[in-house]
Amino acid sequence: MAKPFTLAQRWCTNKLVFPFLFGVLAITIINIFHIDIVLAKSLFSLEGGVQWHLRHQVLFERVLHNGGRQLVTLMATALLIAAVISQWVPKWRHYRRSILMTMLSILSTILLVRYGKAITNVSCPWDLVMFGGDKPLVMFPDTLFSQQTLGQCYPGGHSSGAFAWVVMYYFALVNKPAWRKPLLSLAIGLGAVFAMTQELRGAHFFSHDLTSLWLAWLIATSWYGVLYRPWQQPTTQLNDASPDLKLMPVEPQA
Repeated sequence: MAKPFTLAQRWCTNKLVFPFLFGVLAITIINIFHIDIVLAKSLFSLEGGVQWHLRHQVLFERVLHNGGRQLVTLMATALLIAAVISQWVPKWRHYRRSILMTMLSILSTILLVRYGKAITNVSCPWDLVMFGGDKPLVMFPDTLFSQQTLGQCYPGGHSSGAFAWVVMYYFALVNKPAWRKPLLSLAIGLGAVFAMTQELRGAHFFSHDLTSLWLAWLIATSWYGVLYRPWQQPTTQLNDASPDLKLMPVEPQA
């Protein structure tokens, strides 16, 4: 029988290391073949090739962008309310650890994306000379060494507010496994709508939003591993029946 440490290494390799490397490879390919620029030029041409006409269009700016942020805030508020309820209502105590996992994952994703935007120094498409702006095209990671202030557009912030909810896959996995794929699809779908909104407005390139999804998934998987240690027991035995939130796997119930 494999030792627990070996099982943990295998789990981390399959669930974290491989997805991390796959993401790095995908982003590298996008940069090498200038896929971001090709896609952005196509969208810019569809909007007339002079300016980003949808940047201030009511549906895209007020509904999908501003309204989208309000929706994410509402969802976060509902999560906080659920966390409070789980501390006082006995029937909800079953969900305390998974609610904690969800909160930590979403918060970590949003903070990491915001910090990343502050240090990567990447321009938005609408800032670039080729799209009517005044900034030169400098690709990441070269932007890290540029003396110019280019922007704060990488990773994608708006889409990250929705992509952060991919952690609901793991919430469902330990509470209602049949819901895990529908909830994951819902989070990715909402994030894709937010991503496309910003790309049509000229606010982000494709890789900016792809990076946000990639980071959100890695963070969600990491918190799931920390709080549930799934390599120590079958998924079907994972639950929150223990009310004390210890960072140890719950013993199977008879």
